[in-house]
Amino acid sequence: MSSLTPLNAKPESLTELVLERLQEAIVSKQIAPGTRVSEALLADLLGVSKTPVREALLRLRHVGLVTAATGGLRVVEPSAETIRNAYELRAALERSAAVYAALRRADADAKTLIELAHTSVTSAEVGTPADFREADARFHRLVARCCGNPALESAIGDLRLLTSALRLRDVPDTGGSGGCAIEHVYVAKAIEAGDAPRAAQAMESHVEHVMQTVLDTLAQAQPTA
Repeated sequence: MSSLTPLNAKPESLTELVLERLQEAIVSKQIAPGTRVSEALLADLLGVSKTPVREALLRLRHVGLVTAATGGLRVVEPSAETIRNAYELRAALERSAAVYAALRRADADAKTLIELAHTSVTSAEVGTPADFREADARFHRLVARCCGNPALESAIGDLRLLTSALRLRDVPDTGGSGGCAIEHVYVAKAIEAGDAPRAAQAMESHVEHVMQTVLDTLAQAQPTA
């Protein structure tokens, strides 16, 4: 953690900046899995007061990247169960979002979804992993927004933060982005057509496919006795 550098920002943006910096530190393992974290130490390292650190840690605990420990908090450790639980809940919520998006989306948003889906295909074929992750994030954020339910959109955002962080930290190279990108196209076309059952099935299958890919890669990476 000693490599964390101080932040410089306006007070109203500090909590988001602290949250972003801590998330990056967890993903990069600057703050190693299982590490106990304290408001006072993090505030000192980042050069901010304890208030934005406390607020950021509360968000990270709500999301699931830090958990309660005796006398404080610690960073969640790698776990197939944690990954499975997060993706199963995400699959259920994004299935619902796809249903409502198919029923409520504006024509302009439906067109943008198709464009983003094809952008993800191109990124998977000729771009970098970072290009694909950005296209993937934009696609899923728009589906969540199109559902017309801010509470559902917010819950999905939290789960995406958790699954993305765990995947980047614990399973950084899963491959298979081409197949995932094609699944985006299936989801987008079903939403554009207003076909809620097809959109639901396509989205649920997509998230479950990603989950299984991540779990399989994690299992292969673990040392055998």
